[in-house]
Amino acid sequence: MARRPAKAKVKVKAPTRVRKSALKDPSWAGYETWTGLEFHKFKQAASDYYYQNYKASDLNEFTFQWMLNNGYTKDDVRCAKADKTYNLSQPVGYVCRMLDCGMPDYYKPHDEHWQSCPGTSGEIKPVIPWIKEKIDAAIEGGKPHVAEAKAKVDAEKAKKPYKPTIQELMFEASCNMTEEIEEFIDSFITETDPNSVKTFDPLKLLRKVECKMGHARQIRKFYEGSLDEMIELNTKVGKRDMDDMREQLEEGYAIYDTKQKKALLEVYRKIVDACDIVIAESKASRKPRKSKVRTANDIVKKLKFKASDADYGIASVVPTDIIGANILVVFNTRNRKLGMYYASNIDPKGFGREGTGLSVKGTTIIGYDEKKSLQRTIRKPSEFLPQIKKTTRAKTEKLFDTLKTTETKLNGRINSETILIAAFNK
Repeated sequence: MARRPAKAKVKVKAPTRVRKSALKDPSWAGYETWTGLEFHKFKQAASDYYYQNYKASDLNEFTFQWMLNNGYTKDDVRCAKADKTYNLSQPVGYVCRMLDCGMPDYYKPHDEHWQSCPGTSGEIKPVIPWIKEKIDAAIEGGKPHVAEAKAKVDAEKAKKPYKPTIQELMFEASCNMTEEIEEFIDSFITETDPNSVKTFDPLKLLRKVECKMGHARQIRKFYEGSLDEMIELNTKVGKRDMDDMREQLEEGYAIYDTKQKKALLEVYRKIVDACDIVIAESKASRKPRKSKVRTANDIVKKLKFKASDADYGIASVVPTDIIGANILVVFNTRNRKLGMYYASNIDPKGFGREGTGLSVKGTTIIGYDEKKSLQRTIRKPSEFLPQIKKTTRAKTEKLFDTLKTTETKLNGRINSETILIAAFNK
């Protein structure tokens, strides 16, 4: 009896995820020319593509984007996100994405193909009604949770009494300080006596209410617009130069004669000048801000250096020794360069006077003499470095002068390959 040949084992590769940056949505361009079978296969392949390469949270974002593109509000999206009944499944997400990428809601050849297949039942229906049904259910499911969260926020706000901002308090105080100034302006407009301006002293009134610089700046804003109007009103122009704004200004102040207009200009000018005087006096009497005193540890905390090197048998001194030092000796273990930093403003007695000696800014030495600070390459570090360890300033300088290699200027940079050999204060 003949045996059937054994079926060859086919290895099926597991679908591999594509990196997000390389993902590209399947294109539905030209689907109108596809047969029902072609459409069916493409839709199935597109569904698999989204299912394999996107997480459920990513697919839900596609749903929320489709909602915003199709008449749903941000509040609807907020409620749908709060839903905890899982109405928005993965299929809803990738179908929304395919609709946004050009897939039709319903394709008749696809339905006809489905009906012609043996063993199938039902019919292909439009997908948008099904999506909307799921979305509407999610919105309804999320509404109670959104309302609950909003109630919690409102309750927290109700517990905290409203606290006005500094700007609001400043504005209110400035308004209160102008009461007597406003009373004079009201009486002047009523009586229109130009001579009363001579006795008007807004600077005295502002000092009386203890007006400060911040108040004066705010009060100045109250009146500088009126001052500009009065300046323009008292500037003579010809009929040809008269524009609509000037005509309206002339009409608004038509009840005043020339002398009264000049007096009103003087009123606003006095107020603005008084504010400027208060501001200037406050600036002159203001105490300078005290600079924060930084410790040596604070200054060198960002400095990157090499603590030790086993090959050369050397170690760095404490980095805080750099602050105020007159000389700093460094050695770069990578390029074998020995450098000598000299302070541009030395402290001969080593008293640590402010502004003298070397200092650090970030990872850079500052306060050094750029012309005098030099570096030279050591040809035989294993022989030279033991001589320079734990020695005096004078001997260090003599040893440095014995190096006959080409000297170059130091740039102040300290890096992870730099050993801090020594720091001398005297």
